[in-house]
Amino acid sequence: MSLYITAKGSPYNRSHYLNQSLHHLAEQYGMTLFSVKDVNLSCSQTVFNPDGNPIADILEITMRASTIGSKTVDLQFFYDPYDWSFPPDLIIHGLSTNPSLSDLGLDDSWDHEDPANLSRVLGKLSRMMQHGERQRVALCDNERIQVEYSCLHDMEEMDCCLIPGMDGPTKVLFAVPFHIAYHSNGKKRRTKVVAKIQFLISSLVPNDITAAQSKLEVLSSFEYPELIQSVSEISKEEPITAYIERVTKRVTDHFERQGRSRQLKKEFIETITTTFKPQLLECDLTNYSYAAFLFTVPKEKMQASAVVTFFVSDSFPDEYPKMTMTAPVMPGDSYTATPPPEAIPIKRYSPRWGADRIVTEIWEQLWDDIPRFHTKLLHMASSQTTLV
Repeated sequence: MSLYITAKGSPYNRSHYLNQSLHHLAEQYGMTLFSVKDVNLSCSQTVFNPDGNPIADILEITMRASTIGSKTVDLQFFYDPYDWSFPPDLIIHGLSTNPSLSDLGLDDSWDHEDPANLSRVLGKLSRMMQHGERQRVALCDNERIQVEYSCLHDMEEMDCCLIPGMDGPTKVLFAVPFHIAYHSNGKKRRTKVVAKIQFLISSLVPNDITAAQSKLEVLSSFEYPELIQSVSEISKEEPITAYIERVTKRVTDHFERQGRSRQLKKEFIETITTTFKPQLLECDLTNYSYAAFLFTVPKEKMQASAVVTFFVSDSFPDEYPKMTMTAPVMPGDSYTATPPPEAIPIKRYSPRWGADRIVTEIWEQLWDDIPRFHTKLLHMASSQTTLV
């Protein structure tokens, strides 16, 4: 009897234990399968027998049978109110199978000091439940579903379930996690995505799929979620594996184009800054997005000058560089109002040209555009003088 006279852990220790357990559970499963329904710790929430002695502290958890289905089971863990070092008893509501306590690790292997114990128990139960859901899908009397399942069943993280239709078609849902590897800014990266697919099966036409829907969710850090969301939904005839390949290709192609664009931007900026190094004012050698120069060309018996800035977008070379001209301000010049930067379209350009050809064509155009811009500045200055 002495074992039950004094509680081994205070309510604070129990609360701390549960907080650690549930935190570990959230880290392991992201709370996609489990949700805490109720936690009773104080004596007022403890179950008592008729003579007033406490029977058990109860932890209630609601658990989904799969990450995509709506079926749930309710779990009640009964802890010894005097000594939480004992493994709890467990009652499961809503589960057709009846696993033993030893199957779930609620036996001599229980370590009351390990906060991961609870998540391990729920993990074992989850795998049992998911296995049951998989078997229901595998036995579905539809050739398309059987083919899809046979292609995916070796994937450990794949989840699926079958929801019989009461007054409508039967639903079969698949959740298929997959990784996409790509290169961004010269670094290898990897993101995890889950494809959630729903098939509607006709109860009237054998082996018929009446509709298919898909949804993509990013499970890890990814800077371009809109890129994945831009992929069109799965079609009724498209296999899940082909849909995943299409999603993967969409992402990898984007970053391959981005990588090629960055390399070509670099070549263009390096070529134009090297060619006109004496005229260079500033440039971006990190993202290769712009370069500015002070150009001077002969105009009749004088010199015409302009500050020319090139802006290169991530769509280069499909999109030609944007070019602007502004009036130079020389030391000692008196202040006069100058026009805003003028956008100058590049007249001769092809995305198939190399950087040398693009720079040559631009310079030939500037040979005419800079004197024209200079003349415009002179007319503006003359008009301002006349007004004064």
